[in-house]
Amino acid sequence: MKRILYFFPLNPADNNTGSCRRALGLLAYMQERGFVVDFMSQEDWGKWTTETTDKFRQMNYTDKLFILQRKPPKNNPLTYFFGYKLWHMLYDMKIGKIETSIPNHTTLHLRRQFDKIISAGQYDAIIISYAYWAHLIYDNDLVRNTPCIIDTHDFLTAQHVLDNGLQPGVAFGDEMRRLNFFNRVWAISPEEQYLYAQMMGPKVDYIPAWVNAPIGGSSQKDIDIIYVATDNPHNLRSATWFFKEVQPRLSATLNITVIGTIVPHLSAYAKHFNGVHYAEDINDWYQRSSIAICPMLTGTGLKIKVVEALANGLPVVCNERGLDGMPMRIANGCLSTNDAQTFANHINNLLGHSEYYAEQSLLARACYDACFTQEISYQHLDESFRSIGLLP
Repeated sequence: MKRILYFFPLNPADNNTGSCRRALGLLAYMQERGFVVDFMSQEDWGKWTTETTDKFRQMNYTDKLFILQRKPPKNNPLTYFFGYKLWHMLYDMKIGKIETSIPNHTTLHLRRQFDKIISAGQYDAIIISYAYWAHLIYDNDLVRNTPCIIDTHDFLTAQHVLDNGLQPGVAFGDEMRRLNFFNRVWAISPEEQYLYAQMMGPKVDYIPAWVNAPIGGSSQKDIDIIYVATDNPHNLRSATWFFKEVQPRLSATLNITVIGTIVPHLSAYAKHFNGVHYAEDINDWYQRSSIAICPMLTGTGLKIKVVEALANGLPVVCNERGLDGMPMRIANGCLSTNDAQTFANHINNLLGHSEYYAEQSLLARACYDACFTQEISYQHLDESFRSIGLLP
């Protein structure tokens, strides 16, 4: 049996973000292909507690679970400084950390824990999520003979382009340098595959997102508009735009339901929507809804919430950025505009004209069937694993 070490910083058992659902899908794929997976995560990022750890273990996707600490405990200030902090500063100098680039979350303590795990196990492949942690394998003799894969999730330079002090050209060069540490580079969208492949050639693989289409479900449509979002800066900026510029142009009687960690941050608009902090099964909520929205003014990469809506046959009203990563740019069930009045008009036209709604709903499901099914994504994954010898 082939053994894979898979690093993902969050706890997939939370199942409350698109990235977590992608990780769960990848774990299910590897289990189906007969791989043995050791899972590695970061304690503070994943908010690992006894309860959440048990929840993840009960999914039975992995053999071993490693929870890494970002830094050692500061029990003794002198020991912490001379035993870790000083060495960490030297480590940052060695790897050439760039302050004007995208963040580098690989601390010396993380690297030491990673190396200890690698030394104790025999792995046929290593998968690292996000270029933030690319330096786990940088200049590392312990992985020299092990195929390493980076699951990029996002084009990080574009994600951080508005950060204070970031120099886009420097950040882009640094991001490409980090991706080049790896044998294979996974891109989540055709645009990102094209961009990365210009710099790194054929080792870049397009691994599209996938979600399982719902079976059966509720026929009751008691939610007019559903909006699923986490509390990242791009979503906060975009949600504020929607509630300030678009919602006042809609009927006050519409049921708008917002789901996700963004809810507490929208208290100023709480009277205009129903908030759900966490949904155990997001499909249950999509099936109760008529329209999904994806207001995105900034950001990059495919939006999993859009794919989930399409799988449920929901038309999506979005900004231009909401179409990022879509292989089909037109006739896909998505109505796109950056103008607030037109955004509102799209919603009103869908809710007010049943034939038009039915047409867009069919296009939405057809786009999902053509681009985002499990079967399609598994084919791409098979090709990538076959290229490094893990599948015949």
